[in-house]
Amino acid sequence: MKSIATHGAALALAALVLCGYAPHAANAAETQLYETGPSDDASFLRFVNGTGAPVTVVPENRQARIVLDNAKPATDFLPVKARTAIAGTVEQAAARAAVSVRVDAGAFATVVVLADAAGGLKTVTIAEKPDDFNGLKASLAFYNLDPSCTQASLMAAGRNVAIAQDVAPGSLKRRDINAVALAVQGACGGQAAGAPLDLGQLQAGKRYSVLLVPGNAGGATASAGPRLIRADDTLAR
Repeated sequence: MKSIATHGAALALAALVLCGYAPHAANAAETQLYETGPSDDASFLRFVNGTGAPVTVVPENRQARIVLDNAKPATDFLPVKARTAIAGTVEQAAARAAVSVRVDAGAFATVVVLADAAGGLKTVTIAEKPDDFNGLKASLAFYNLDPSCTQASLMAAGRNVAIAQDVAPGSLKRRDINAVALAVQGACGGQAAGAPLDLGQLQAGKRYSVLLVPGNAGGATASAGPRLIRADDTLAR
């Protein structure tokens, strides 16, 4: 992985991933921009675009940037310095929002970019510290990013089988499930919300995330109600 070291106060920043967006380099390696602190316990960070239109993630030093779109809405998890300030901005056309977050030692933090009520941008950060993992199962997390969905559930599509229930806004639940082909359906207050999402064949020993985000009025993913986004829990290499 290519690294660009920073100095002084910039060492307080975290790492961002440049995932396959370099011109003429579709298979380019991901780029780590900041030191991770080898003496610290591992901590990890990723960004997810929940707006439905392209978003650019820019670190404070502006040495590189990540464009997240509908084809690639999420970065991989990238190792960062624990308990150290992460600063930057997220940008979409003329809208922008500041990013400021710290990741506890051993935690996996997800920064989700969303549209705000005024037509700008905001971010919501949700972190987890995974429990022991069953390598014979697939691990699936369900994140609720829709404040209007106070009792969110993730169901197996076409079946009355709950994978996660009663997930409050700004939180997540994770469980181990059989490694099978799976399509999922979001639900709010016991009623189906949005379109189903086909996850395909899940693999034993791998971790996955599904995020419920508010609907958006425009773009390729226009929807009146909540929609689901898939983000595989992959570590950057």
